[in-house]
Amino acid sequence: MMKHEFEELAGYEVSWSDYQNIIEPMYMATNLTKQEFVKVIDKKRFALPTKAQIIREMKALAKTIFEGCGIRTYHEEEAKLWELAKQYAERFWGLHWVTDMDAYLYFTKGYAYCGVEQDRGCTFIRELVIGYKDLEYERIKLAA
Repeated sequence: MMKHEFEELAGYEVSWSDYQNIIEPMYMATNLTKQEFVKVIDKKRFALPTKAQIIREMKALAKTIFEGCGIRTYHEEEAKLWELAKQYAERFWGLHWVTDMDAYLYFTKGYAYCGVEQDRGCTFIRELVIGYKDLEYERIKLAA
């Protein structure tokens, strides 16, 4: 069974390494049909997060930063947002940060204090912008 066949039958995406190292060897070791095999695989273990799930997680982190702006620092949350944004851009737009110098990803920011926008103060992440060369692919509003 090919990776795309598995994903089509299962209804979700899996990583290439999981498919190659776990799913395919397991399938080859059984006498199950493709449909039967897909039913016995644990979706929670192998399914990659959907576009909506990643955006929802990014929005939750951005909301946490916005609401607590001015109370403490949010370095860990911002680092997690960067990782999610890179994962999102690579998976859904095919942008590779190591090999492609024309791809871009940045956050627009605003100022707030305890969940209220201000003219100055603590910065929070407002939007995620993804693009390539002169073309903006997507702009996702994250907070405020």
